[in-house]
Amino acid sequence: MPVGLGQGLVRLLQFSGVLSSENATKHQLSHWENVVKDYFTPKAIMKFTLWKDNQRNEAKPFEIGVPILPRFFLVTTQSGVKSMTLSLDGARERLLSQHHAVVECVAAVWTYRYTNGYTVTLRGPLTVHVLIIPHSNTAPSQSPPYSLKFDHLQFDANHHEKFIALDSVMGHRQLESPKTPRVRTMPTPSPNGTVMHRVDDERIWEEPRVMIDHATIPGEPVNAFGIPQATMRCLEVCCFSILLFYLLTRGLLAGRKCQPDDRLDCFCE
Repeated sequence: MPVGLGQGLVRLLQFSGVLSSENATKHQLSHWENVVKDYFTPKAIMKFTLWKDNQRNEAKPFEIGVPILPRFFLVTTQSGVKSMTLSLDGARERLLSQHHAVVECVAAVWTYRYTNGYTVTLRGPLTVHVLIIPHSNTAPSQSPPYSLKFDHLQFDANHHEKFIALDSVMGHRQLESPKTPRVRTMPTPSPNGTVMHRVDDERIWEEPRVMIDHATIPGEPVNAFGIPQATMRCLEVCCFSILLFYLLTRGLLAGRKCQPDDRLDCFCE
């Protein structure tokens, strides 16, 4: 059985490995077109939901089709993302039909690592439908006569976190000089009559600190939704273009001769 026993999960981890690789071809659209072709069906949809400032007040839901997916990954890479990874702790795979399985992870983590030292993690549930796609070429070969591809990928980023590498914090570093523990003025008598001084326990266990004069850090590479602003604009423009396409063609498909100003009325009917 090619799916249902972890094969879909392995395929998803292979996709994560492709996203995490660092090479120069990632800045070319042809690279991502090949990746999408290898891992997604021609009619696949990726649903991506983002929440502003980790609050449940304003959300940005996106439906990204195969024509847009390569551009989505390219713009994200060009925005300073050097690698992406998927963490799928506790993921489960179940069989829906003979050629269809679904991988579910309630606590998935999509990690973006940026060239300026930032690491941004998007956390939330992930659902991926994996289909068996037979190869058109039936010639005998060592590879299996089918491939596993994603037909539906949904990720709801309910929370995002930002971290920065210490090396990215610029400034003159100076190790703080050790401080002598404070001794209380009131002596404490011991059972044998000698005088003992009590030492503040918190000061004893205080760790040394590094002082950074005039410290500076790089600007945050993401917006309030946890992704680069250029990626957000790319998704918004693509979604608007799809809506405009349906808006302009709906009247023609319905056999109506609508004027451009009347197309919105035809679309809403």
